[in-house]
Amino acid sequence: MTDDASALWAKYDTQVRAREPEVFGVVTERDGPLVRVHYGTHGVVDHRDLSTVDDLTGLVRRTQEIFAERVEPVTWKVYDRDGPRLTQALLDTGFTAGPVRSLLVADVADVPETDAKLRTHWAGLRSSDQDSLLQLAQAAPEQRRPVSELEHGMDILSVWHYARPVDLVWLEKVHGTDFSSIGGITAPRPELLQAAAAWAAREIWSRPKSRYVVAEASGELVAVHRSAGFHQVAEVTTYRWAPPGEPARERPARLLFSEPEHDDIWRRFEKRFEVTYQTAYDGIAEPPGSVTWHMEAVEHWRDPLLRRVEAVIARGLKARGRRGDRLYRLKWSINGTVCDPTRVGGPGQPPWPSYSYLTDENVIQVTDDLSMGTYGNFVEASLCVFGADLVAEVEEELTELLGRVLRRDGRPVGNVWTFGPVP
Repeated sequence: MTDDASALWAKYDTQVRAREPEVFGVVTERDGPLVRVHYGTHGVVDHRDLSTVDDLTGLVRRTQEIFAERVEPVTWKVYDRDGPRLTQALLDTGFTAGPVRSLLVADVADVPETDAKLRTHWAGLRSSDQDSLLQLAQAAPEQRRPVSELEHGMDILSVWHYARPVDLVWLEKVHGTDFSSIGGITAPRPELLQAAAAWAAREIWSRPKSRYVVAEASGELVAVHRSAGFHQVAEVTTYRWAPPGEPARERPARLLFSEPEHDDIWRRFEKRFEVTYQTAYDGIAEPPGSVTWHMEAVEHWRDPLLRRVEAVIARGLKARGRRGDRLYRLKWSINGTVCDPTRVGGPGQPPWPSYSYLTDENVIQVTDDLSMGTYGNFVEASLCVFGADLVAEVEEELTELLGRVLRRDGRPVGNVWTFGPVP
């Protein structure tokens, strides 16, 4: 059974606050008791006890300068248990307070069971069904964390009427803690919260079960949470500040699975390069200007040679990229990624999320306009680089690393074999 509100707050304060979120493509910085999270489109500040910080206003101003350099609007949550000093420092430096909400925590053992049957799958749904779920989530009030931040690290539990989703709740495991966090619910239905608690209490694959579930709410939703076994442990206010300038509209890197964008790039790539999952081992229709090298010298994915090859290609893609470009990394039947090559892999940026070759799987890198990229064929042990600009950037270094060229313009040059050495 649950402890009292102070004990629940203490568990939340020590386990959940000021943790580095496990979100793909973000940059996290620690600054004493603060954690700053940079999404590329916006930023979030979290913290633990600030009682030992003498100059809170100076700390806030330093944080503003950092987000201003990135042109990222920032949100900063303050709890009533933090005391008045931080609130005053934020107001003094230009932050604006949002509405006060309740922080609610439930011990999953205290949450009543529900007979409601909720679907828990996401992968494999039709694109139209996924769009419907995302539209419902985007319209939900008072979100603790939007679906766009949780991405595929979340669990979506949805109520369907016949073949149409009508309501949902989404949550994520806060790794390394006893908590799961509810990002939001689309309607004041206790059964959504009860289903979320029951789901959090389950151990699924490598995800440990949770003892507690945390949520935020105001108005009538507070009573709904309480009826589902939640306890109010604090009040929370979100403060907002935006620097001058136009923030980026897209994050530097994000995961893809079966969104329409992902399906569209796949269809266009397969048509343009005359390849399907069934024919992938035979390679692609290598376009004019492409160069293909043999990769037999690479023995495994940790091979230092492969790391050097990847570094050369990444430098080439960054050098030829323009801000706002989209670079996709694709594998058949596996979730992909998309990034702006000019906003990843550098100082203060998310790590480079893409790669060009695997020793056990075919992999594609390609820009949105299909003008340049790579195709790694592990069966042939070959790497094709296409796009005149990219080839010009990497050809000399790759030839020095990998040896003589296997094909140019899709045609053998006559000095090496095609599918490995002749027995």
